[in-house]
Amino acid sequence: MPQEGEEILYNLIEQQLDGSESFEEIETEIRKVAELAKIDGQQVVGVIERFRQKNEQTEFEKFSPRLLVDWGELPRVGVKVSPEFSLLCPAYGERPKVNVAVDKDLDHDPTDPLRKLEMDGAGIWNFHVPFQMKTNGVDCCPGHYIIDVKVAFRNAPIGAPRFYRTRIRLKVPDSNSEQGGVLEIDGDGQSMVNLQGHDLKHFSKVVLKGGDASVINLQNTTWEPKVGDEEAAESSTSFEYKLKVNSEIQSRLPRVNQSKAKRSYSNAGGLFFEGGRRVIFFSKPRMTFGRSRDNDVVLRFLPRSAENDSNSRSISRTHLIAELIPDGIEIQDKSRSGIELDYNEVQDRYVVPANHVGEVRDIQLGVTGTVPESFDLEMSTFGPGQGADKGEIEFWHDIYCEAVGGRPSQLSRDSLSQGLDAIRFDRINNLRDEESYVLLLREALIGGDSNRCPITLRDHNTPDIAKIHFLDRRYWLEAICKEHPLIIDETPLAVNSLTPLLPGARIQFGSECATFNPPRQIHLD
Repeated sequence: MPQEGEEILYNLIEQQLDGSESFEEIETEIRKVAELAKIDGQQVVGVIERFRQKNEQTEFEKFSPRLLVDWGELPRVGVKVSPEFSLLCPAYGERPKVNVAVDKDLDHDPTDPLRKLEMDGAGIWNFHVPFQMKTNGVDCCPGHYIIDVKVAFRNAPIGAPRFYRTRIRLKVPDSNSEQGGVLEIDGDGQSMVNLQGHDLKHFSKVVLKGGDASVINLQNTTWEPKVGDEEAAESSTSFEYKLKVNSEIQSRLPRVNQSKAKRSYSNAGGLFFEGGRRVIFFSKPRMTFGRSRDNDVVLRFLPRSAENDSNSRSISRTHLIAELIPDGIEIQDKSRSGIELDYNEVQDRYVVPANHVGEVRDIQLGVTGTVPESFDLEMSTFGPGQGADKGEIEFWHDIYCEAVGGRPSQLSRDSLSQGLDAIRFDRINNLRDEESYVLLLREALIGGDSNRCPITLRDHNTPDIAKIHFLDRRYWLEAICKEHPLIIDETPLAVNSLTPLLPGARIQFGSECATFNPPRQIHLD
């Protein structure tokens, strides 16, 4: 409850405003008047917050899109309905993403081409949503039926929401309970209902529901059109449904913690854990493995000894190439001593299909009879899985790119098309402290479960604690677990916040600490 001094100050300031002032100007005026009137500082804060909320609401109303639905004729049991939806969003420049979910008990086709958005002017989009008032071909039963509408925008004006939703309720009455039937329309809050010229005489009762700001036009509703009066015959029932902010999805938008340091662009990096363990990652379409230092991953038997040096000579200068191609992951043999994949010799090349996400493959380098010992790797693939909505994943990837000021890369587009996020190669029989090399195509989970997380922590009980993203030619870290805080350089990260990884950054993942730096392998230091 506002105190007396706060209420007086609020009313005094409000009387002086003409609507053209910015919030900053209003705040300055509040503090000036409060100082002259010697009003308590806490009450000043209360007045400023009230004007802040009022300003945010005003800004929101300027940007808020509108949804109009022309039903053509009112829905009746057993008939096909094809309402025309019009989305008015002049403040949002790009094509919106609209999802309309018709009640599962009403026959409809979600892939109907009439659902496709058509531009009808700047910021105006039209589409139809055909469905039938039937269930499995039989007239639907009395009761309530729901149509959910969700609207999303990739780009939005500064401070404006990106995600909206509304719910349309259709009530089908029991035809035996009231002769002539009942028409009930619920606008789900603030709505505009136009029934002008509509013949309602065949309904025994008409119920219209709306919020405080609803507008209902019943002019000439009992009038019957004369023969030849085409304009009257074409009269329709139109509604405006109030689009509300979809807070559940809006809250998933990342907050970006920008660094004052100069931007550091790179497509490779490494996490150097306390105790000596290292995870090296690369973000590019292909990785090369071999004995030469020119490769992304240099493979040698370690530690140095006469025997290990001899075994290392069986690894070719460039022995193996792993490359993302349209069909999946291509393993190319570039060696003189061969490769086996799952104990089958690779003849020049072998393609691991992209839809085999989650599988683990054994790779052996050096398998001819002249090789005393093969070098063993294990390849694991990671992605959202076959049941994931690729369109939804792509939409959110674009949102994250825009949030950090970049654009989606060709690598991310290819990985999204393939359904692959990352590929991990683990050393099996040599140098366990440098155990993982990750081809990070788009993003990678960090946690204790090696089956889910390309970057795995030693404590296998640790949940998925973070994600590392490759966006705008940089690596970004996102905290995703409230119970296990993520800390960079002694600063805890808020969940759903993105922080750029800069060389030398010290990161605490639960009980484990690591430093982010350019990639360096242990035996090349």
